[in-house]
Amino acid sequence: MSIAEVEAQRQERKAFKLAPEPGLSPEERVALALQEIENRNMPAAVALLDPALLPDDAALVTKVDWAEALSRAQEHELSDALFEDLMRKYPRNGKVHFNYARRVNMRGLAMKSLRLLQTTKTFAEGTNQHQFVMKMWHLCDLLEAREGRTIPLDEDCRLLAMKHAIGAYANRVPRELPKDRLGRLTMVTGSLGPGGAERQLTRAAAQLELARRAVGEVGGIPIERPVEVLVRAHDSGQQRDFFLADLQTAQVELHQINLMKPEPISSYGIGDEDLEALLDYLPLKVNFGIRRLVRHFRESQPDVVSLWQDGACLFAGLAALVAGVPRIQLMIRGLPPVIRRHMFQPDYEVMYRALAAVPGVEFISNSRGAAQAYADWLDLPIERFAILYNGVQQMDCQPTEALDTVWQDFEERTKGATQTIGGVFRFDTDKRPITWVRFAARYAKRHPEARFVLVGHGRLFADAVRVATELGVADKILFVGRSTEVGYWMKKMDVLVLMSSFEGLPNVLIEAQFLGVPVVSTPAGGAAECFIEGVTGHILNCADKTDLDEACEKVHALLGRAQDPDIFGPATRDFLEPNFAVPRMLENFVRLCCHADPA
Repeated sequence: MSIAEVEAQRQERKAFKLAPEPGLSPEERVALALQEIENRNMPAAVALLDPALLPDDAALVTKVDWAEALSRAQEHELSDALFEDLMRKYPRNGKVHFNYARRVNMRGLAMKSLRLLQTTKTFAEGTNQHQFVMKMWHLCDLLEAREGRTIPLDEDCRLLAMKHAIGAYANRVPRELPKDRLGRLTMVTGSLGPGGAERQLTRAAAQLELARRAVGEVGGIPIERPVEVLVRAHDSGQQRDFFLADLQTAQVELHQINLMKPEPISSYGIGDEDLEALLDYLPLKVNFGIRRLVRHFRESQPDVVSLWQDGACLFAGLAALVAGVPRIQLMIRGLPPVIRRHMFQPDYEVMYRALAAVPGVEFISNSRGAAQAYADWLDLPIERFAILYNGVQQMDCQPTEALDTVWQDFEERTKGATQTIGGVFRFDTDKRPITWVRFAARYAKRHPEARFVLVGHGRLFADAVRVATELGVADKILFVGRSTEVGYWMKKMDVLVLMSSFEGLPNVLIEAQFLGVPVVSTPAGGAAECFIEGVTGHILNCADKTDLDEACEKVHALLGRAQDPDIFGPATRDFLEPNFAVPRMLENFVRLCCHADPA
């Protein structure tokens, strides 16, 4: 090997943290791989555990450890192949069979695990191995009895366990709640990051708690106990604390689920051996919630648990059932994961279908479009979904010296521009920032007097800037980046454009109209429900393959309407305020919590 090749390999290892130089013993490789797994550096672990580097004369215990480490590194095919080779070479060795069965079981393949255990010798009573075998016999018999069929070896039995654990509550009788007052409300989400759902949860929790402290009620309905928010994590990583200060300022009770001590299922006093077996074999995210939230819910005694977004529904829904929470709200905030394929997990469909059959479980969506999509997916009547539109506040548009300096520099750069087209969104796949830049290039070609303002940031930010440069419109676009002064930038726009492929109820469309800015949007989610078609905005024909020529025409048709009191005065009074004002959202939310008649 040449010096250049050696150096190239060294640099590759350095860049990707892969395997160190050769010469390590098999035992050292396993130990280092386990350290990399602990650090979540799976590529480095897999490089260390290349089966070609495992000597034939290595000790059996080392080979088993090697196969187990591959499984922990999520390289299941390599792990399975090594375990199966060891079983052929050591057919009477119980350790090989048992360890392989245990690893397969951790992936939810309970039937395959049991089959593997049946091929080895009987373990002595009282041993951990014997207890594990008995546990697997019970679980597999239970699942096949509940399913009424033979379960294939490759089926994920964790999903079946979740389905039947939820189904165990299908005949529950929740305690009656009064309609004239609200007791304990617990709102649950994954983080307090800079998303629309997180903003709505934070706004609702903070405003309800402030109202409780100030006047004791909302919309004539007393709020008797403090509002509580549970969040999986609100540390500063990935901006999970973006809205933290809002809750702290309002003195909302706040808990991090990650910091709660996990409890064994046996400590909950279920009193049903079969149900305990099911609860002990759940998907990982459901298991996370069950072991942390059941005790908290029992101690906090909420009347209503409101679960915001699919992830929270998954990790907290069953825990709320086990704890006996009488009313559980599944808060739908966008299109279902079956449509957003990059977010799909089979757990969601099993979970939602099972929960839909349980008394006291309710679906609430922030748009009719999203509700209809979930109803179609889950084969539920649309009447199962209550609609709670987002509450949107008029944004502050006060200038500052720093903001004005940036704007004046941009004006100088775009002398002669007479119209400003803008967008406010996260620079990620769903919002399609690259499509937006391509639209800007098409529009600028037709209307050289246009300039563009884009507010937001995200993983596709650099790509959007690069495409703008390639298309020759970078000098016409002001990439503001992440900003807390969104209202200032919106007020500079003649039209706001949203090119999303997926949405729930896009707040930005409502916020723009409250500032007198007309909007153009793809028909993603509930976007068409946010404005008056032909008056305060236009909807495009398609969210997947947007016609940029159509977008250019509809944007241009709205020019001159910004801040027009004859348009936005009536729109604010008759459309925006009744549907999207924060006080109306709060009152409707409280009424949904109490099953009171809508306002």
